[in-house]
Amino acid sequence: MKKIAFIHEKFPVGGAERVTLDICKYLSENYPEYRCYVFASEFVENLIPQEIRKNTEMRVIPLKEGRSKAVEQLVVEEGITLLVQVVYQLPDIKDIAARTGCKVVFANHGEPFWQRYSIIRKRRKRLLNRLFWHLGVKRKYVKNGRAHAIAVERTLEHYNNCDAYTVLCGGYKNATCRVFGINPKESKIHVIENSERVVENVTYEKEKIIMYCGRLENVSKRVDRLLRIWGKVQHRLPDYRLVIVGDGDYRGAMEKQIVKEGLQRVEMVGWQSDAEQFFRKASVVCLTSQTEGWPLCLTEAQAHGCIPVAFGCSDGVKDVLSPSGINGFVVTPFDENEYAETLLKIAGMSEEELLAIRKSAVAKRAGYAPDIILEKWKKLFDELLEDR
Repeated sequence: MKKIAFIHEKFPVGGAERVTLDICKYLSENYPEYRCYVFASEFVENLIPQEIRKNTEMRVIPLKEGRSKAVEQLVVEEGITLLVQVVYQLPDIKDIAARTGCKVVFANHGEPFWQRYSIIRKRRKRLLNRLFWHLGVKRKYVKNGRAHAIAVERTLEHYNNCDAYTVLCGGYKNATCRVFGINPKESKIHVIENSERVVENVTYEKEKIIMYCGRLENVSKRVDRLLRIWGKVQHRLPDYRLVIVGDGDYRGAMEKQIVKEGLQRVEMVGWQSDAEQFFRKASVVCLTSQTEGWPLCLTEAQAHGCIPVAFGCSDGVKDVLSPSGINGFVVTPFDENEYAETLLKIAGMSEEELLAIRKSAVAKRAGYAPDIILEKWKKLFDELLEDR
């Protein structure tokens, strides 16, 4: 029996967790020699699909202190043969692997060196830190590249401490190898895109809805930008409404921004167990993020025949939406005026033009079908476990 454990913090709450769900479901349904586990500090019970409950073992581990010890104990007790670290690394994972003999995969679900954003955020988090930030720390961490240097150092450590390192597109592999001075052909970096489910009976007749679906936070997602952009177009699109699906710490600030800026026809519907009902109706799906790895909301939009629009903040976004104007629209980062003009352009298109983009987007999604992408994960696991 090949036993694989995926290590998360809170499960399942985002795109990386959805990937784990897909892998576990695929392996359990197609390869009985595999047994999947999820180790997490918190499980959100109402978000765990019934088929995952039946076929995947779930174990609670501490969030911080004692986390590594708990993981190692479970590896020994359950006979885990492969650990998949998702986004974050256990500080002593190399020692755990040496003592237990398990193989280790590091799954990077962000763009290369994404940690620089969280490093900068921590430096600005408290009032005193913000004061020092403007007195010179900003220059050191942003203009002089200290945050990027720390992110590179951390990423190299992750790379050195695993048997395989996965990224979401070829551009990410090339960028990582270039910074590390590694020949891409000789690296242990594997490109595995995120899969997207097939939508039966796609609805091409859409309502005049511009939609956002995702976490309401303002570090990576930058939902404040979306509201400002809506303020630029709302009076020129009187038949449209902005529907925001999701929840998060920034919701209260968004509600205040809506009132302060006099925004109209904005519906905040909160987290939804069935977000698909909104994708079926939406004409346009927007993303205004500062950083993204491989945005599942964009491929989900394509799968439902929506027209996705996003800032070209990463190679992952560009890959999903390319060619721009055919499978969606890529906007120059972070030009809010250009973004607004793009929405107006889409709204002014004929039904024939819109239908052509919708059908092209659905066809693009077919390249990320689960049986194609998830088989890449299975092939990687097989190779590692054969070596073991």
